[in-house]
Amino acid sequence: MRHHDYEKESALRERIRAEPARTESHAELAAWLYRAGRLAQAKEAVRGGLAQAGRTARLYHLLGLVFAGAGDWTSAERHLERAAEQEPARFEFVRDLGLVQAAAGRVGPSVETLRQAVGLGGPAGDGLKWLLRLGEQALAESGAKPERRPPQPPRRAAVAERLVARDPSVAEALAARRTQPSPLEMETLRAARRALARLASQNPSYADLYFSLSLIEEQLGEVGRAIEAAEKAIAINPRYAEACLLAVRLYERSGQRRRAAERCRQASDLRPEWIDVHLRLGHLLREEGRPQEAAAAYRRALDVDKRCAEARRRLDDLDAVLAGAPPGLAPQEPPAGGGGQ
Repeated sequence: MRHHDYEKESALRERIRAEPARTESHAELAAWLYRAGRLAQAKEAVRGGLAQAGRTARLYHLLGLVFAGAGDWTSAERHLERAAEQEPARFEFVRDLGLVQAAAGRVGPSVETLRQAVGLGGPAGDGLKWLLRLGEQALAESGAKPERRPPQPPRRAAVAERLVARDPSVAEALAARRTQPSPLEMETLRAARRALARLASQNPSYADLYFSLSLIEEQLGEVGRAIEAAEKAIAINPRYAEACLLAVRLYERSGQRRRAAERCRQASDLRPEWIDVHLRLGHLLREEGRPQEAAAAYRRALDVDKRCAEARRRLDDLDAVLAGAPPGLAPQEPPAGGGGQ
């Protein structure tokens, strides 16, 4: 049995605490857990990254590999497709998607995907080319043809609308980019919005549909409509922590810091083990001029991890501020139970 390196794991988790919005911090921990054979914890690490750092191709790729390691080819293919859709020129993303399709017995799609991988000019190697030849031979013997290549840009919006209508989670991949969408991408996002709005009207009790719709509206620059959709998701499922965190981001973008703090407090109550949520709540409360409540949020972060340097530093700063306040001017502690949702 291989010795478990607790110091290495602790260092990786500390990096996440220091940079919760950095994709690579989550990816390094997830990849390390995956290599150690701890698939359940690797999956948890990736999902934490998707919630805290954003829905990036790197994290979707890792999640696909974790599912593949567990033999869940359907879930693996779905997440690897998201990674390849976001970064279609990334050789390893396309290659791994093709390999999973082959392992799942989907010969036609795997041949087309592996051809794309080889065409990208990456280190295909003899093994990958041999697998591609086997797939092509199997197709030739069966008389089938590989699936058509992805549609050209003019048809992209129509295809996106059909994909989202069939699998609403695709919308999250479309909304994952951090840069300003191009005109073509805007058309694709609008198509995804149409599909989600139609699905939401047909299934008004599905919180996930409104969550995805909120992400799309945010990418389209419709922050008000994004807030409305996020709030609908929370109304349907008040325990939807990810929707609360999305609302926090949206309220911050719209300058509504008090509402952002309210939703962040809700998220911290729902996920008390997420240290970065307590840190974010403390930051919001301090900016709102509520240092006593901010200090309480930092203390909750230290309850999760007493070694959290950021929480300790910010709490010490607040203690110094409160200690220096003239008598009678220091903010009062809120009544017990009064800081809830």
